[in-house]
Amino acid sequence: MRRITLVLPIVVGLCCFSACHKVEYGGQTGKILHQKYDPALNISYSYADSVQTWDTLYIDLDQDKTTDLKVYFEYDIPFIQAMKDWQICILSSDNPNITDAYWWERGIHVFYDSVHPIAVVHNTEDGVYYGWLDAYSFLGSDGQERVIRFYLREKAYCTCLNYPLKWGEK
Repeated sequence: MRRITLVLPIVVGLCCFSACHKVEYGGQTGKILHQKYDPALNISYSYADSVQTWDTLYIDLDQDKTTDLKVYFEYDIPFIQAMKDWQICILSSDNPNITDAYWWERGIHVFYDSVHPIAVVHNTEDGVYYGWLDAYSFLGSDGQERVIRFYLREKAYCTCLNYPLKWGEK
């Protein structure tokens, strides 16, 4: 008699839900590359007894295996740095249109205890590609040490050139 054993892997910890939504714009077809993290990806900065420790998060929005955005702590404030040909902007919460954003930067600080609708633009010779991040930061303490955390809950990027992506569109 043969015994067949089925082994199912159990994944504990980070779950990432990815999806692609097809879009058409200006005679082109592309996809919205969307990822939702459950639990959210996070990095932290802590300060206790004059010792500082911090993490760095590298984000690849367009899934080309290169870093597009880097999140780290500048002093004790989360900072998002855009790499070459990328820019970022914190959007107004009442207007989700990324194409309406006007204060594009190479880097932004993400202040504590608020949700940040963050728009991303990738400038190329042919035009622009848009994306967004759903992120927030938190200031708290673990016993004796002060802890600041940056959380990334979702990200999206549209592969259709000049597509007017809205923040939250998946």
